[in-house]
Amino acid sequence: MRAPILNIFKKKHTEAGKSAGDHAARSKGAPASTASASAQDVIYKTMPSWWVVGLAYVLAGFFWYLIHRFFTWFPPYLYEVFKNLKGLPVSWADIGLFWGERGLIWIAILAAVYHNLWQLGTRYKLASHHLSLENWFPLRRVTAIPYGSMRRVGYQQSVLGLLFDYGHIEIDTASPTGPLLLLNCPKPKKFVELLQPKVEAAVQSGLSHHKREADS
Repeated sequence: MRAPILNIFKKKHTEAGKSAGDHAARSKGAPASTASASAQDVIYKTMPSWWVVGLAYVLAGFFWYLIHRFFTWFPPYLYEVFKNLKGLPVSWADIGLFWGERGLIWIAILAAVYHNLWQLGTRYKLASHHLSLENWFPLRRVTAIPYGSMRRVGYQQSVLGLLFDYGHIEIDTASPTGPLLLLNCPKPKKFVELLQPKVEAAVQSGLSHHKREADS
């Protein structure tokens, strides 16, 4: 069952109507950019799922535990290796154990924090005429895709995705680089149900336009 979609725009506006609307907005104290901003109204906006961030921290904690257990068991064997190797002081084993354990723990923590920052800096937006993917970490990147350029949309979910209702949205734009993926999108079914009618309407509009040109 498809979710209802708000039709925010009416395509058939005359220039006079637009001018009158802008004048009315300015007379009420609205900023001059209100009319242009309305052309980019967002229908739906979301960010990657928090469940995945929580899972990243759980995995980091589990990895921390395994590292601790390993370095509790491993030192006697490492000392034996150093004793049998000539020219290597046993103190080097202590240094290696100290920094090895802490280095691996910090790698686990930083991996979870990195994913958390990526999640906080990522937004998936459905606007009236395009889909946009915005990311602020680790680099500022904005990708806008018109609905008319999309050929197929779908989503996939893992077992955890089914449990916590998140998944990867896959958008085929016939690009040689492959489909666009919106990673860890919450409620992927709802997202696709909102996106699919927009894609169908844009494709049908393009086909009608080409048919009129062929008939003329």
